Amino acid sequence: MIGTAARRRTRLAALLVVGLIGGACAGSESDSGSSSDAAESGQPSASASTPDSPEPVLRITATVSPLADLVARVGGERVAVRSLVPAGADAHTYAPRPRDAMRLEDADLYVGIGLALNDGAVRLARTNLRDDAHLVLLGEEWLDLDALVFDHPAGDRTDVPRDASGLGPNPHVWTSLRNARALVLGIIEVLSELDADDAAGYATRGAALIAELDALDERIVAAVATIDPADRVLVTYHDAWIYFARDYGLDYAIAVQGGDYSDPSAAGVRSLIDQVRALGVRAVFGSRVFPSAVLEVIAAESGATYVPGLSDDALPGEPGDPDHSYVELMRQNAVIIVEGLGGDASGLAG
Repeated sequence: MIGTAARRRTRLAALLVVGLIGGACAGSESDSGSSSDAAESGQPSASASTPDSPEPVLRITATVSPLADLVARVGGERVAVRSLVPAGADAHTYAPRPRDAMRLEDADLYVGIGLALNDGAVRLARTNLRDDAHLVLLGEEWLDLDALVFDHPAGDRTDVPRDASGLGPNPHVWTSLRNARALVLGIIEVLSELDADDAAGYATRGAALIAELDALDERIVAAVATIDPADRVLVTYHDAWIYFARDYGLDYAIAVQGGDYSDPSAAGVRSLIDQVRALGVRAVFGSRVFPSAVLEVIAAESGATYVPGLSDDALPGEPGDPDHSYVELMRQNAVIIVEGLGGDASGLAG
C-alpha cells in the first residue's frame, strides 16, 4: 500500500546495481524492440510477436498505454503486454467491454495505477483474472504520499488517501518522469518476483530505462529554463498535467476539463476567458486525441495562442514504430509545451 514505497525501493538497490553492471558489460538492451500494443485489437506487445522470439514467460495486461510500454520495456522478450484501455479512449471514463474480460482470462498479471483511475477496469480484473494470477496497482504501492498531488474528488472511496480538505490524488502520475522512475522500480520488482530466472535481465533493462528517463528529465529542466518566467503559466485541456508542471516549476493555472471530466458551461467558459486574459497567458494547450473547441474559443477570445497536440496517454505513432513509446511521448509533449510558452526546445530534439 501507499507508504511502503521507500522500503520497497531500498530492497531493489542491490538488484539495480547488478543490472547496471550487466548493462555496462553486455550493452544496452533498451532497443530490444519491446513495446506495448495499445490498439483496440488488444494484440500482445511487439516484444513477443516476432517469429524468432521465444514464447513469453508472462502475459500481462496493463491499464493504459504508457504503463504498458514501461512494462514491456522492462520485460523484454520475457513478457507479452496488452493495454486494457485502447488508444484514443479516456482511461477515466472508459467502460470495459465483454471482450476486455477475455483479455484478462489468460493474463498472469494485471498492472494498474490505482488511485481511483478507472475503478471499473480494476473490478473487471479482480473478477476475471485466474486465481493464480496477480494484480498490482503501482501508483498506490510504489509512490510515496509526497509524490502525489491531491486535487481530485475522492467520492466514496475509503481506500484512497485524502488531503486535509478531503480531496483525493490526481491519478495521472505518469505525466511525471520522476514518478515514472518509481513505477519502473516497482515493475522490476514485480516481474523479478514472478520470474526469478530473469531477475538480472529485468534489472538490466529497467536500469537502462531509468537512465533514459533521468536523461530526458535533465533535458526538460534545461529547456524549461529558457522560458521567460512571466510565461511559465500552463493552461491545458485536462488536469493531467499537474505533475509535469510541478516537476518543472510551471504555474498550473487552469485545467479546462477538471476532475469530473466535463466541459465547462457557457458561463464557465466566459470566466475562463477572463482568467486567461488576466494572467496574460501566452498559450493554451489542447489534446492530440481529444480536440477541444472550447479551448480554441478561450484562446481566440483571450488573445492567447491555441497549441494542439498534447497527449497524456496515447503513445505517438503506431505499435511497432520506433517512436511508439512512453519516453518519446514525454519528449514530444515537452517540446510542445516549451515551444508553446516561447522557450527553446532545441535541446530536446531527437
